[in-house]
Amino acid sequence: MEEPAAPPAPHASSNARREARTGAVSTLHRMSDKDQVKPYHARAASTGQETADAVADVLRHAAERDEAQARRTAPKARAKWMLPVALNLGLLAVYFLAAQPQWATVNPIHPPPQTQQVERLRAAMYLGIARIQSYAAANGRLPATLEEAGANALVGSVDYRPGPNDSFSLVTNVGDEVLSYDSATMTVEEFTGPLLLPG
Repeated sequence: MEEPAAPPAPHASSNARREARTGAVSTLHRMSDKDQVKPYHARAASTGQETADAVADVLRHAAERDEAQARRTAPKARAKWMLPVALNLGLLAVYFLAAQPQWATVNPIHPPPQTQQVERLRAAMYLGIARIQSYAAANGRLPATLEEAGANALVGSVDYRPGPNDSFSLVTNVGDEVLSYDSATMTVEEFTGPLLLPG
């Protein structure tokens, strides 16, 4: 019969650990100095060339950035001919606006003849009279203004005057001709005459 194996000594595991550590240390001693990782504080002293190169790179980059910024923001010099040309064009424009020479007017707009103006205004007054009369019939009184009657086309060019007994008058002039309508003394047909209204 075989004897049972002796239980391992309590310090055997610590011996195995110690051997593993010494093996690692001996491997560490076998590595070359180049392969070993040195802590930061054990770094070899530099000659200062790396620092000088880094500072030179930073300064070069800053100088390039400043130069690019100056190139970008520098205003372009104006051409010397721009100011005299602009002044001459401005003076020429003022001349055309103020003097309006005949040769510069391509299609002159002539006002319509006075007779045509009178007929147009008479037709507008006829429509204004109809609005005033329809307002008076609907409200039982004359309108205070042409705007109230809805005769806005006559505002500013025809003088409207309400009178007594629901009478009113419209007065205007075209050149030297006076157009006048008084509801107390004339009918609408007498005022319009042979006026042909589009219809």
